[in-house]
Amino acid sequence: MSISKEDAIQQLQSKEAQELLQQHRKQATSGTPVLASAHDLAYKAYKRPYVNTGDNVLIIIANGWYFPTPEVKLYFEPVRGKFEYQLMQNNSNAGFNLATYHTAQWTSGLGMVNIPSTIIVEDANGKHTVTVESYI
Repeated sequence: MSISKEDAIQQLQSKEAQELLQQHRKQATSGTPVLASAHDLAYKAYKRPYVNTGDNVLIIIANGWYFPTPEVKLYFEPVRGKFEYQLMQNNSNAGFNLATYHTAQWTSGLGMVNIPSTIIVEDANGKHTVTVESYI
């Protein structure tokens, strides 16, 4: 996204942006992680065979941006017993920025023999089906 400094300041001063900042500050104060609400979240998933064992490793990557934003930590939480994952965010009161870009990654442990062709990732916008591609 390309935005002029003047437009960025005007957008930051909008009622919607101020409400979003208040929401982020409240979440940061509570210390409770929530489903990620970054803009333009994009997901990639890969499976990679590991050292001629026949076992695979699952790699998941997420990327998105926040405007306006507190300091945000993004991370994946696996849903037990499923190939389903939640992208979580933990807000901080450490500082607020105009726009920041974030990436999260998660790698399974060794031993996933039957990784499906798709997985589910949930964020604040709902559940998304992500195609698992071969890494190599």
